[in-house]
Amino acid sequence: MRKELSLLLFGLLVAWSAAWAKTPDGKPPSQETICDGQTGAAFGLCNAYCEAMDCDNPNHHASDTACAQVKQNYERKTGRPLPCEIECPCVKQFPLFADLASGAATALQCIADSQLISVATPQGTFAIVNGAAMAPFCNVNLVPPFVELTQPEVVACRDLLLKAAASQGVDCVPPE
Repeated sequence: MRKELSLLLFGLLVAWSAAWAKTPDGKPPSQETICDGQTGAAFGLCNAYCEAMDCDNPNHHASDTACAQVKQNYERKTGRPLPCEIECPCVKQFPLFADLASGAATALQCIADSQLISVATPQGTFAIVNGAAMAPFCNVNLVPPFVELTQPEVVACRDLLLKAAASQGVDCVPPE
């Protein structure tokens, strides 16, 4: 009897843990990339706010007080806003970025390394973020205008394109 009760409790604990591991955005923190450029305490606080608690999501599991506390600690520690709170300016400048983010445009191919990402559509158009340039930028089809980006904006725009490709089942591959 005691053994069965222990197994039942263990099973309930495992089931509860699996249910709790699902974050509001449906992605476990280990699969998210928005905090990848952070280190030490900044990474931990960013990971908690943006990925584990999904405080940037209207349906977050954590209390508003907990989210505010983590945000305040991150900003006090780093002197800058959380990466998931920074919007990609390319969405307002280029309709293709907005369409990829919303799923209105089909992602056919994604090429990415640590500094550059390009997502192409079946129509031959592509959105690009280049964080390695002297002045990092985003662009569509390498035709002016080129929107200059700050490093946090590069991260936000890269994450937007990575998520757009992943949501359509397109894997990003390194350039040849």
